[in-house]
Amino acid sequence: MKSGQTDFFIGFDLGQRHDFSTFAVLEKRPDAVGCYYLRHLERLPLHTSYPNVAQRAQMLVAKTGRHGHTRLVMDMTGVGTPVFDLLQAAGVQPVAVTITSGRSVSGTPPHLHVPKRVLIATLVALFGADRLKLAQGIPYAAELKEELLNFQVKIDRRTRQESYGAKGRRKHDDLVLALALAAFYAENSSSGAGVA
Repeated sequence: MKSGQTDFFIGFDLGQRHDFSTFAVLEKRPDAVGCYYLRHLERLPLHTSYPNVAQRAQMLVAKTGRHGHTRLVMDMTGVGTPVFDLLQAAGVQPVAVTITSGRSVSGTPPHLHVPKRVLIATLVALFGADRLKLAQGIPYAAELKEELLNFQVKIDRRTRQESYGAKGRRKHDDLVLALALAAFYAENSSSGAGVA
C-alpha cells in the first residue's frame, strides 16, 4: 500500500442458505498510524443469489475505491469459487482466503490459506492494543459485539484439535469472520509480511 493515502480493506464472508454473506469495511488513514476504523458492516439476506452477492461486493469496491486504495479479501472456503470467478470477470481482483485448521499461513496472493486461529488472533491483538475502532452508529455493531462475546475455542479431547466458532446452536460468526479477514490482510499487507 502507498503511504499518504487512505486504504480500505473489505472482508467478505460468503454464505447463502444458513449463513449470511457479510461485509466489513476497514479504513486505514495515513494520519492514524497503526489504527483501523470499522466504517461499515453489512449482512445480505439469507438466500441472496451468488450473482447478487458478487454485484454487492463489486459496488462496495467501487464506492470505497473513490476514496482510496481498496482490497477485497474474501472467504473461499466451501463455495467461494463461483463468486470469486464472477468478481474476476467483473474486473475485481479479490484476495481469496481459504480458512484452514492448520497452524501457519501458506500460499501467495491472490490465494492464501489462513488458519482460523490466526484470523482470530489478529482481531484479539488489534482490540487488545486499542488499534481497532468501531465507527459510531454503524449497522450491526451490536450483533458484532454479541458475536465477539459468543466466539469460543473448543479443543477436542481425543484429537487435541482446536475449532473456533460461535458458542451455541443457531449462533452466527459471519460478522467476526468478515472483520477478521479484513484485519488479517490489512495487518499483513502493510507490515511487509509477504501477503501484499
